[in-house]
Amino acid sequence: MPRGFNEQEKQKIFETLIDEGKRLFSRFGLKKTSVGELAKAAGIAPGSFYTFFDSKEALFFEIMEKEEDKIRSRFIQLDLTREADIKESLKRFLFQMLSMVEENELFRQLLLDKNYDALLRKLPPQKLEEHLHRDSDSIGVILSKWKEIGIAQGIEEDAIAGLFRALFTISLHKQEVGEEIYPKTMELLMDLIVEGLIKKGE
Repeated sequence: MPRGFNEQEKQKIFETLIDEGKRLFSRFGLKKTSVGELAKAAGIAPGSFYTFFDSKEALFFEIMEKEEDKIRSRFIQLDLTREADIKESLKRFLFQMLSMVEENELFRQLLLDKNYDALLRKLPPQKLEEHLHRDSDSIGVILSKWKEIGIAQGIEEDAIAGLFRALFTISLHKQEVGEEIYPKTMELLMDLIVEGLIKKGE
C-alpha cells in the first residue's frame, strides 16, 4: 500500500511527475512510456503514482494543458491592430502558431499513432468538457479581437477551432503533401486562408 505524503511532498512529487513526464513522453511517446517508468523517475513506488493521477494518460493530458496554456497566453496577448499590414500580420500569426505546435514533440505525440483516441477513452468526460470550454474561451478572445478590426466577421468559433486543427493536421503529413513543395503549399494555403478571413469582414 502506498505510503502517505504530506502536502509539501505531494506538491514536489506532482511537479516532478510533470517535468519527468514531459521528458519521457517527448522521448518515447505515450504508448511506450509506462507508469513504472514515470514513478521511478519521480522517485516513488508505482502504486503511489495513482495518488496523483488516475492513469498515465491523465498525466499526459495535464502536461498538454500546461503546454497549451503557454501558447494561449502568447497569442491572446498578440495585438494585430498595431500592425500596418493586417493581412501580413494575420499570416505571420498563423505561421507562428503552426510553428509552435510543429516544434513541440508532445503535440506531435498527441496527434500521431492514435494517442488522441487513447486519451478520449481514458479521461473522464467532465475533464474533456472543461478542456473544450477553455479552448472555446481562448478562441473566443482571439476571435473577438479579430472582429473588432474586421477580420472573420460571421464566422463561428467552432469553425475557427476546426481551421486551427486542420492546419496542425496538415503539418503532420509533409510526406504525403510532398516535402519539397510543402513550404510553397503552406504559403499558398495561408494566403488563401487570410484572404478568406479578411473578405468575411468586408
